[in-house]
Amino acid sequence: IQCAFVDTPEVEKITDFIGGQRGYPDAMLLPEPPMAEGEGGEDMDDGERDSMFEEAARLVVQTQQGSTSLIQRKLKLGYNRAGRIVDQLESAGILGPFEGSKARRVMIPNEAALAAHLNTGVTTGPGMGGF
Repeated sequence: IQCAFVDTPEVEKITDFIGGQRGYPDAMLLPEPPMAEGEGGEDMDDGERDSMFEEAARLVVQTQQGSTSLIQRKLKLGYNRAGRIVDQLESAGILGPFEGSKARRVMIPNEAALAAHLNTGVTTGPGMGGF
C-alpha cells in the first residue's frame, strides 16, 4: 500500500517502542576498505614526512598555489594523502594556514628559497614570506 495514513498516536507508539530498545554498549564500526597502491593508508607519525612531500613542495612553490586538489590532480594522489601532505607543508612553514575555500598562501617565493628552507629546516625566515 502506498501513501498509507498513519495518525499521530500510532507514530508516537512506534517512536516510543524504538526509543525503548536497548542500544549497543559500544559503537559499531564499519571495516575500512582496502586502499589502492599509492593512496596512503599507512599510519604516519607527525614527524615522518610523506615520500611525496618534497615533490609536492616544489609543485606548490612553482605554481604559488597551495591546495589539496592541486596536489591530488598533479601528483595523482587520493584526497586523504594529499590532505596529510598539505598539513605537513603547513607544519614545515611552506604553506600558510587554512583560509576557508581559498587556496592556502605559499610562504616560499621560489625554488631556490625552498631548497634553502628544506636544507636548514627553518620554518620562516627573511625572504621566505613568513607571517
